Formats: sequence, C-alpha cells, structure tokens
Amino acid sequence: MSPALLATAATALGVAVVGPLLNHAVLRWVGWRVVLPAWLGRVPAARELGRPRAACTRCGIVLAPGRAPALPALVAGGRCRGCRAPLRRRYLALELVTGVCFGVTAAVVGWSVSLLPLLALVAGLVAMCAVDLAVMRIPTRFVYATGASVAAGFVLAAAVDGPARRLAGAVVGAAAYGGMMLALHLVSPRALGFGDVRLATLVGAAVGWCAWRLDHPVLAPVEGSLRAGLLAGLLGSVAGLALVAVRGRDRPFPFGPALAVGGAVVALTTV
Repeated sequence: MSPALLATAATALGVAVVGPLLNHAVLRWVGWRVVLPAWLGRVPAARELGRPRAACTRCGIVLAPGRAPALPALVAGGRCRGCRAPLRRRYLALELVTGVCFGVTAAVVGWSVSLLPLLALVAGLVAMCAVDLAVMRIPTRFVYATGASVAAGFVLAAAVDGPARRLAGAVVGAAAYGGMMLALHLVSPRALGFGDVRLATLVGAAVGWCAWRLDHPVLAPVEGSLRAGLLAGLLGSVAGLALVAVRGRDRPFPFGPALAVGGAVVALTTV
C-alpha cells in the first residue's frame, strides 16, 4: 500500500469510525462522572445508569455509534438525522482531529505492525484531551484502556518485527516521565493533578518504546522522555501566557493536552 493511500485510509478510519466512538465515550464519561454527580450530589452506581447513549437533545434520537440512525457528524453534515437540528461543533471537531492525527501517524510510521499501538495511543490521547479541555479531568479508565491497548500492540510489534528488548524502552520511558511528573505532583498537587501523572506515564512508555536504540537502550528512552517533558512544558507555558492575556488573570488550565501533544510529537519523530 502506498504511503498516500495508507494515510488516506487511516484518516477515513479516524473520521468515520474511531472519531464517533470517541465522541460517545467522552459524552458518556462526562455525563456519568460530571453532569449526573452535579445533579444528584453523588456519583451514581453503574446499575442505575443502565446503558446510557448519546442522543439529540431536541428529538432524543440516538447518536451513539452502532445504533441506527447514528452517523459520523461529518457525514451527517453536522446535523441530527431526525430533526436536522445542528449538533454541537465539538462532535465534528473531535472526529476531524482524530482523522487528521490518524492520517499523520500513518504517514510518518508507514505500513508496519508498529502503526497499530501508535494509532491506539493517538485515539486515547484525543479522547483524554477532549475531556480535559471540557472539565479539566483526565479519566482514569481512559488511561488504563489506552495503556492496555498500547501495551498489547507493543508486544505484538516486538514479536513480529523485534527486537523484544525494545519493550524495555517502554518501561524505562514510563518510569522516567511518570517519575518526573510524580515528583512535581508531590511538590505541588494543586498545580499538577495525579491524572497528569498517569497520562505522563502512558506517554513516557510510548516515547521510550519509539526512542529505544540498540546502542543506547536506557539513555535513549530517558532522553526521549526529557524532550517530551520539555516540549510539554513549553506548550503549557505558551498556553498559560495566552490565557492570562485573554482572561487578564492567572487561573488553572488543563495541562493534559500539552502532555499529549509533546509526547506524540517526540514519539513520531523518533520512531
């Protein structure tokens, strides 16, 4: 498969399949962990929720993937298929961002087994950034689900393409980046939440795996983690200064997107 065709196919996969799934996961988590607790004064038990699905706020038609007449927001023209009411722009934005990220990842990595764990990583990072931007929280279950998928992909890639020792790079990267963020969290828990520590550990594993080199099996993953941390700090500083200029005062802002973007850039430039 040519690189252009692979990137196009990955973009279509992100927009038409993965993006809508991420939209549903984000909406369901925010509703369960943020909206309902605000109404009820507590987090409801799973049995109280049944199987909640995303639906149009005007006509109630199901928008969740896997249930007709659900369609990607882009395919549906950004409107509900039932009443044609405009959907929120964030649905379309998340699908487009997922598609672009999938296309870029496929273009950089190419056709190989290594592409699978990196696409899983990108999907998880997009979902976590969407939640963090909306409610300034990083869902723990998103981190664990993404981590499990990425780890399985790394094991598969090591078994098919080798070497198996490359998996040690993921362990070193996770320890280096996660440990660095944990130290910052312990120094100032209000400035850096533990969700950011979990996310940094996941990102560090991916960066360490991508940056691993046979001649520098420990140093290369550590250097990759440091570069990811520096880039995330730079992006966070720029975002913080921009928000101060807009708001006129210093207020908390989500750091997860900076961690995700910094880690993804370093991973894709070192793989």
